[in-house]
Amino acid sequence: MPNYSDLASRGAVAYMMAVACLSGAFAAPAQQEPRKIQSTRYGDWFYRCTESNRASANVKPQCEVMQIAQVQQAKTIVNILTLAIAQTPAGSTRKRGDLLLTALVPLNVSLPLGLVLSIDSRNRLQMPYRNCNQAGCWAQRKLDQKTLKVLEGATAGSAHLQLINGQNISLKFSLKGLTKALAELQKPSRS
Repeated sequence: MPNYSDLASRGAVAYMMAVACLSGAFAAPAQQEPRKIQSTRYGDWFYRCTESNRASANVKPQCEVMQIAQVQQAKTIVNILTLAIAQTPAGSTRKRGDLLLTALVPLNVSLPLGLVLSIDSRNRLQMPYRNCNQAGCWAQRKLDQKTLKVLEGATAGSAHLQLINGQNISLKFSLKGLTKALAELQKPSRS
């Protein structure tokens, strides 16, 4: 089994950096204000927003809903699957408010096969890997309305991946609370 201990310490920092990159946070001036994180739990999902400590109408919070699956390896808690959904910033191929599902899994996965999410053992979502770095391997997929309804109507899922040594891995996750967390994320004041 691969050593996931490095992932535990770097995963959260790398994840927040990826969310910041997606939302355009690094487009701000070089001297940024410190940010605070506010988090609300909805079942097994967290709705999290980072906000600037500076009060300004121009600075919008960067919000996401997320879940982290962990295991204990020796005496260390290790992140083995992070799922996050965030609204995308406006861009050349996306409009503001599109939802993007991002998954982070440990290194040593077979990249050509991608990541597959099974929802309630019926519906399968194929997610190609976007890149890998020291935090792990990242997969992304835009969520259309049909996929959102499947996720919101389900109670559980599992992520399926294959390690480079050929070993197949299934990682379970819960969908309890996702519907309420997504409703909070999509409130008009968040856009």
